[in-house]
Order: sequence, then structure tokens, then C-alpha cells
Amino acid sequence: MRKEYWAQKTIKKTASIIKKDILVTNLSGQIIASSNTKYLGQSHKAAIHSIRRNVPLEIEEEDMKFWHVDSPCIVVPFEDETDTHGAVIILGHPDDIRDYSHLLKLNAEFIVSQEKERADEHNSQLSRTQTLSYILFNQNRQIQNYNRKGILEHLGLNEALTVGLIQIDTTSKAKIKHLRKMLNNWKLPNDDIIEIMPQEYIFIFKANKNRGRTLKEIKQFIEKQHEEDTLNKTLITLGSLNTGVQGLIQSYNEAIALQKLIRSLGHFEGVHTYKEYELETLCSNISHFTPNNETSLVSNYKKLLDFGEDKYLNETVEAYFRNHGKLVKTANDLYIHRNTLNYRIKKIHDITGWDPNTIDGIVLLRIAQMLYTKSK
Repeated sequence: MRKEYWAQKTIKKTASIIKKDILVTNLSGQIIASSNTKYLGQSHKAAIHSIRRNVPLEIEEEDMKFWHVDSPCIVVPFEDETDTHGAVIILGHPDDIRDYSHLLKLNAEFIVSQEKERADEHNSQLSRTQTLSYILFNQNRQIQNYNRKGILEHLGLNEALTVGLIQIDTTSKAKIKHLRKMLNNWKLPNDDIIEIMPQEYIFIFKANKNRGRTLKEIKQFIEKQHEEDTLNKTLITLGSLNTGVQGLIQSYNEAIALQKLIRSLGHFEGVHTYKEYELETLCSNISHFTPNNETSLVSNYKKLLDFGEDKYLNETVEAYFRNHGKLVKTANDLYIHRNTLNYRIKKIHDITGWDPNTIDGIVLLRIAQMLYTKSK
């Protein structure tokens, strides 16, 4: 039974209190744990009899030869959920140890129950972590089967979550161990941690009223709980808050894309959320996955830079975005009349084909500007 850890615990917890030799057998009567190692592996005839009939036995000195034992003892079978698991044997005269036998039986049954619960919880957690890993690392596979209500509840995907990608930039075993301990301290019952390598982890944070229900609050929680020495070496990127299988995948992909962006900017530590860099991350993905689109957008934007002797259109675009498209503030920043600004905006439209007064035009212009800045 599960490597018989429960038997070792039973011995350890009781032998130091009761100054008698204590043996624990498995279901077949073989001694699997003992306060005296000379008994390990022996098959105990009285234990077999006691287990099969589910009755305790008291062996006096005159009965030792019949039961093939070298000491008087009491044998007590123990159960868990009506199933007998083995027997506890206390060596000594029955009159001296009778009061202990019932307590030892209860203790053994409690430990067996406790170990089973822990093993079941561990297997459930392992199964959940394996399934989440499969979903994240096999996104091209058919994963519709994981959308069933029962599976979503088991995986905790019916709750709002954000996927955090955590990397520590060190080879120090002490600091890696410290990071792992810190992550376990953050972990709530419904969270999951997937270890990619000793320096890299995926942490699936669940929204919580105490930890935070928004990305900003979760970021603040991490920064508050994070110890400064470790934070200085650790980069944490958080995807957006989502639910469901597709939401898990989306948040994970966002965390990866954001991590690449942050590193490309020369930052290797701190806590960063996708929402803070959403447009920058989008531009980074355009550069990485569709370089032809990047080339087209940047080359179109460069036309603005070459217009006019003082190349004022680039300055106009910068001010326009700095003031979030507010015309009066932009004109004031540039020390020009509103009509002059309108002329320049029309000129931008004529040169690039993108009208800053429309949603499509302003988005394309902004993305092109950011790609151009990145390319420099």
C-alpha cells in the first residue's frame, strides 16, 4: 500500500512514547515496520490469524511456542473504511500493555486515513498539473474535450485566472530554492505551478478577493509578497485575466509574448502585465511573425519623416499621440493654430493613406510609429 509510509509513521509516533517494541504488519502478516529492525520481514503467524478473523489476540508466555514468537504480546488488527490494512503488535506482557493497545489501533487507523487522503490529493494535483501542461504545450491538438463542465471545475478553469511566466536569472542553488519556496508560499489551493526548469515556472494565479480580482491588484500582491533580493533577479510576466481552456491558452501566450518584449527592451526583472504593454506586444508579434507587414508599415511611415525641410510631420504625430488625439492640446504643445494642425493631419492622410480622424487610420498610424521607433 503506497510504499507503506503510514507504517513508518505509526512506529515513529508511538515507539518513543511507549517504551516497548512495536511492530506493524501489512495485510499478509509480514512485518513492514518495527522499532527493532531484527523483526523486519518476518511473517507473524498470530498477525495473520488476527487479520483474517479481525479479532485482537493476547499471547501469554505459555502460548509463545504455539504462535512461534519469542515474546509475549498483543496483536490488534486495524481498519480504514471497513477494510483491514494490517496489524499492530506490542511486545510485552498483556497485563502491562493492554491499556496501550486500543490507542495504538486508533493511532494506526488515523495515520492510514491521513496518508490515503494525502496520496489521493497528490494524485489529483499531479493529474491536474499534467492535464494543464498538456493543454499549454499542445495547443494545436484538439482540446474541445476539455471544455466539459466537470473537467473545467477539476482544472479550476471556471474561475478567473492569469498565467504568470516566472524566470530567475541565476544559477545559485540557494536562490533557486528560495524562489521555489516563495512560490509555494503564494500558492492557494486552486492555483497550479508547472516547473519548466529549475529557473523557470508557470504559475496559474486564480483571482481572489484577498489577493486581487484584477491584474493590477494581483501585480501589487506579488510585489508586496516578493522579497526584494529575489525580485531583483526575477522577471514575472502576467497574461490577461480569463476563464476556460481558450482563456488559459490566451493568457499563457500573452505572458510569453510579453516576456520576449520585456527582454528585448533590456529589462530582466520586475513584475509586468500584458495590459500595460498590449500594443507594444502586438507590434513585437508583427515583427516576429509577419515581418513583411512590418516592412510595409514602417516604409509608409517613413514618408512622413522625409516631408518638408524641417520634417515637422513626425513631430506632429508624436505630439498627437502624446496628447491622446486631443487637437487643442496638441496644437498648444506645438505652438501652432488649430487650423494649421488640421492642415497637417490632412497632409498625413494624403501621404500615408491613413486618416488620423478615423479609428482604422489612427490605429495603423500608431502601430507604424511604434514599429518605426522599435526598428531604430
